[in-house]
Amino acid sequence: MKIIHCSDLHLDSRMEANLSFEKAKERNHEILLTFERLVKYAKQNDVDLVMFAGDLFDTERISASTVDYFLNEIRNAKEIDFLYLKGNHDESKHAFIGEELPDNLKLFNDQWISYNYDFLTITGIEINKDNASALYQELSLNKEETNIVILHGQEATQPGVDMVCLPQLKNKNIDYLALGHIHSYKKERLDDRGSYAYCGCLEGRGFDECGEKGFILLDVKPHNIQTTFVPFAKRQLHDVEVDITGKETITEIKRAMEVASSSINHNDLVKFTLVGEYTFDTQKDFEFLKKAFADDFYFSKIKDSSHLKIEKENYENDISLKGEFIRKVMASDLSNHEKEEIICAGLQALSGKEITR
Repeated sequence: MKIIHCSDLHLDSRMEANLSFEKAKERNHEILLTFERLVKYAKQNDVDLVMFAGDLFDTERISASTVDYFLNEIRNAKEIDFLYLKGNHDESKHAFIGEELPDNLKLFNDQWISYNYDFLTITGIEINKDNASALYQELSLNKEETNIVILHGQEATQPGVDMVCLPQLKNKNIDYLALGHIHSYKKERLDDRGSYAYCGCLEGRGFDECGEKGFILLDVKPHNIQTTFVPFAKRQLHDVEVDITGKETITEIKRAMEVASSSINHNDLVKFTLVGEYTFDTQKDFEFLKKAFADDFYFSKIKDSSHLKIEKENYENDISLKGEFIRKVMASDLSNHEKEEIICAGLQALSGKEITR
């Protein structure tokens, strides 16, 4: 048997922390179309089952068009079963209200439910405050069968809401533990018999979700499950670190950013994080840099994490107004970041420059 393990689609996400309203809407459409591509992939590669390990939707506010599109894709893949276990973001109790669910969409709830396929049993439960502690003792699996368990939550050493207590799942006859909640791929041993894996999300939505995203393809035989991570996202997100130490001109900084991002696909989303040290004379024109890269990627932004270099010997004996100003700020109880902001703005004002920070 072939099975797809996917999770955390987060359909109908807002995504407006970085993107404009129009681009956020476009990205939502792309995530839904990525799900459509996944269904096509399943058809073309003779996949028998698709498992959703939670967070299919993002909030309780779900558009009717998204629900209809999702259900229609499942209806049009009658030869494939879709097993859906809710996650902590799947808060809507009304997503499927009034909808006639396809026969090939199988659901879980807050009690252990098993679906049997020849030699394979797939078992899952939706974790909540009422069952979070007791569910592990209630799980009973036949050691003669091949067992997949689906759960949604953070890996943990103690039980709890939105937590998957791995120690209490050991020696439970699990061959593969399919997890959702973490948005990056990870696979580890669970015990001598089985392994556990987070498939990650299908598409990254913010810059805390950088790197390749996709799903896990399982090739399942009796007591033998081989897995392959399949990159599948339409776009990747990248956090690119650029050291601007020793770069005084805007041309030098721009060139360093170009070199650092030279291997990134133009269809991707990029955050440039400037690090290192700069001097008062460094040309940090963010508006120019933002405009320079506006057409190079689907979306780009700049975060400044660099630090102003102030050498003590250059100001401690300076009898000018500038020296007195720097000494007073440096002697204050302010944080280093606040000192840097104040000194930079003050020196710009003292020199008659426009204050840019």
